[in-house]
Amino acid sequence: MTIAGKRLEGRVAIITGAGQGIGEAIACAYESEGARVIISGRTLSKLEVVASKIRANGGEVVVLEAIAGNADHAEMTVARAISNWGRVDVLVNNAHTFTDYLSLDDPKMAENIRVDMESGFLGSLQLMQCVFPHMRDAGGGSIINMGSSYGIRCEPGFLAYAASKEAIRTLTKTAAKEWGQHKIRVNTILPSAMSPKAKWYLEQSKSYDQELAKVSLGFFGEPEDIAPLAIFLASDESNYISGQSIGADGGSTML
Repeated sequence: MTIAGKRLEGRVAIITGAGQGIGEAIACAYESEGARVIISGRTLSKLEVVASKIRANGGEVVVLEAIAGNADHAEMTVARAISNWGRVDVLVNNAHTFTDYLSLDDPKMAENIRVDMESGFLGSLQLMQCVFPHMRDAGGGSIINMGSSYGIRCEPGFLAYAASKEAIRTLTKTAAKEWGQHKIRVNTILPSAMSPKAKWYLEQSKSYDQELAKVSLGFFGEPEDIAPLAIFLASDESNYISGQSIGADGGSTML
C-alpha cells in the first residue's frame, strides 16, 4: 500500500531518453512519488544533470549511457536495475531518434525508416523483452510506451517517424493482450510538449502558428504536463487500464 503523496513508493522505474524534455520530467516526477529510477540516454552529461536534481531531492538514481535499439544496452539496463534493487516495476520507453522532414519520394526514406524503427520500435521491444520475466515473476508491472499524434494524422514528410510510432502502438496492444495474464499493463502515451527537439523543429520549420492551430486548448504543453499521466499509468490507480493510447497533447488528437 502506498502512502498519500507517494504513489510509487518502493518501486523501481527505468526511463529511457531521460536526459532532457519529457524523459527528464517523468524521471523527476517518479522520484517525487517515491520511486527509485534508472535513467538512460545517449548523452551522459545531460543525464548527470538530471541525476543531480534527483539526488538533491533525496532520491535514488542510477545513470546509464545507453543507445535505444542496442540489445546489449537493453540487457545491461535491466540487469542494473535487478543488481541494484532486485526488481523492476515500471518501464518508460521514451527514447526515440527523430528524423527530419523528408518527402516520400526521397531515396533516403528507407534509411530514415531504419533509424526510426531501430531506435523507437526495436528499442522499446528489446527493453520490454528484458523486463518481462522480472515483472512476470513479481506478479505484474507497468510498461509505458510513447506514440505520437503524427502517427494518427500522417503528417506529410514524416513517414518514418509516424510509421515507427504506429508500430509502437501495435507493440503496446499486442503486449497488453499477451502479458495481461501476468498482470503486466502496457499503455501508450501520445505526448505533445515543448521539448528541446520540438522547439528546434518549430523554429526551423517556421510552423509554430500552424501547429498551434491544431491544439484544441490553444497552447503548447511543457514536459511537466506529460508527467502526471505517466505517474497515473505507473501507479495502482490504473490497475484496470491496459492496451490504451492516451493523448496528452491539448486535444490535438482525439481517438
